[in-house]
Amino acid sequence: MMHKMYKLKDLTSIKTKSYLITKTRSHLMIMGESSFVYGLGEKYNGINQKHHIVVNEVFEKFCNQGEKTYYPCPFFILEHGLGVFIHTKDVINFEFKQPIMIDISKLDEHTEIYIFEGSYEDIIKSYNALTETLMPPLWVFGPWISAHRWNSQELILNQLNILKKHQIPVSALVIEQWSDEATFYIFNGASYQIKDTPYRYEDFTFDPHGLWTDPKAMIKALHDENIKVLLWQIPVLKHMESHEKLNPKHENDKAYAVKEDMIVKLDEKPFKIPEGRWFPGSYVPDFTNPKTRDWWMKQRRYLLDIGVDGFKTDGGEFISDEKCSFYDGSTGKQMTNDYSRLYTETYKEKMTDDQVLFSRAGYHGSKKDTIIWAGDQKSTWDELRHVYGAGLSAALSGHALWSFDIGGFAGDMPSYELYVRSTQLAVFVPIMQCHSEPVGGQFAKLDPSKELHNERTPWHIASYHEKIEELPQLINYYYLRMHLLPSIYSWTTQAILDHTTVMKHMMVAFNDEKYAHIDDQHMFGNLLVAPVLNPNQKQREVIFPEGTWIHLLSNEAYQGNQTHTFDVDLYDMLVFLRSGKALITQGDDLLSPITNDLDFKLLSINLYGEQGKDTFMINQKEVSITWRDQSYQLKNESNIQFKINFK
Repeated sequence: MMHKMYKLKDLTSIKTKSYLITKTRSHLMIMGESSFVYGLGEKYNGINQKHHIVVNEVFEKFCNQGEKTYYPCPFFILEHGLGVFIHTKDVINFEFKQPIMIDISKLDEHTEIYIFEGSYEDIIKSYNALTETLMPPLWVFGPWISAHRWNSQELILNQLNILKKHQIPVSALVIEQWSDEATFYIFNGASYQIKDTPYRYEDFTFDPHGLWTDPKAMIKALHDENIKVLLWQIPVLKHMESHEKLNPKHENDKAYAVKEDMIVKLDEKPFKIPEGRWFPGSYVPDFTNPKTRDWWMKQRRYLLDIGVDGFKTDGGEFISDEKCSFYDGSTGKQMTNDYSRLYTETYKEKMTDDQVLFSRAGYHGSKKDTIIWAGDQKSTWDELRHVYGAGLSAALSGHALWSFDIGGFAGDMPSYELYVRSTQLAVFVPIMQCHSEPVGGQFAKLDPSKELHNERTPWHIASYHEKIEELPQLINYYYLRMHLLPSIYSWTTQAILDHTTVMKHMMVAFNDEKYAHIDDQHMFGNLLVAPVLNPNQKQREVIFPEGTWIHLLSNEAYQGNQTHTFDVDLYDMLVFLRSGKALITQGDDLLSPITNDLDFKLLSINLYGEQGKDTFMINQKEVSITWRDQSYQLKNESNIQFKINFK
């Protein structure tokens, strides 16, 4: 593996094995033939960006993102083992035609250009080594649930009762509609005296008949059931619309932030989010100012003190004018992209290792602080394919911790088939979570008949489609995720330590360009995953690399170096493990009921094939095993006991 950094001012031409890179006054040109361009962050319009003009810009686009993205990255991979990273915060254009043209006309002459050569995985490793990646706690890898309509303690506890009734294991619950919708740090309906110093929980009183009667007790009730709690956040000082009641505390906060110079500015005045964007008229906190960071997080300190386990740090795409100015001298030219990273950094630096952020927007460097999810998609088959491509391109861009909303977020309710296929996919991506838009949805104004109860939880989907008898089939996927959790945790831990990803494009996983144009299957740790992404699909081809591949659930074996065609019924999943590899699971029957208890004491190591070897990381301790003809050798540095199963 070779990589080298050049200052833009010093770069004239670079000759690699397959490419010539030259510089003009306005462009960096890459000459050479490549059948693909991969990376560039989350890309919803296909993983291959050849022939596209890509704008490297954080941008909020509600549904059908197309060429827009919440999470761009100025890093890409070409055929024949070349990677390029333009280390800039600026919005720049990449024209992936012949030759490739990268607009450098507005870049500082000290901008760093990184050139990587080697295997595709080594290129990603070398890029990732430039920044840290968050090492999340174990609980992050269990299923998450959320729905915007859960706007009261009663509704949250109702969900807890449903989970217990149906024995559905989840490890995290996200509450979006919890706050007063003004300060975004005080529970809706709480009573308190206005003061200038940060609040403690004891400063609030809660109406026993109100929306939130005792949030601290609610969090404890969820914790008692091994469920972590995240609260929604947004980086704005909100402009209250004419139909909204003014909040005196919030108005005081806005006045104080302006007075203390803690707001992003435009033409020496507070910048206001323009009409047509989310939260129009609102101020944006200037997180380049240490005073802003300190003040902002002190208001939220009590939430962490009462047991909140993290925040869903939504938004971050609000800097829309290059002329915006910041405390540290930055302008909107840099902060259009980098603000999202600064936002999550502000939160994470005040949180513990066991507390996490879950974010939509991001940029280079964000992965050290936050998990990402793919943002807002409609519940359609097209959008499922779009979001799957976004996940693959995020992995090709080096992001190890990625998620999406099961069944989509917005619009008409997903068909039952779409929901099943989406849930199956979610089991085999880094973070598994369901979520749904506000009551009635953003499309309700266009069509008043839209559903008012539109959550995408498995129990509501089963009820909505009058298939409540099928709910156990949906719950099976939650069991499967929990049974696989030790392996998923191990694979992700090892991937992050190695500066790579747990979800991999086939070409990267096998360093073979014959898999370069596969865009409908991936590796997830040791598992080959071929999701069904089309309606009414009854058959599915799977391309197997070299070796013998064993179906995860049926244990049927298939020879590699060929393509197999499978019949796929609705509940069938095409997931395979290569002979010679192992799984660590919480039980022997991967679809059997299981709790969300993560206190591993006895785990199963399932050995596939007559011989092999594998290594796992459990709680940062190495567990390795070799086997041959029903005999094995186990090296166990952990304090966990293992049951060995030959498959």
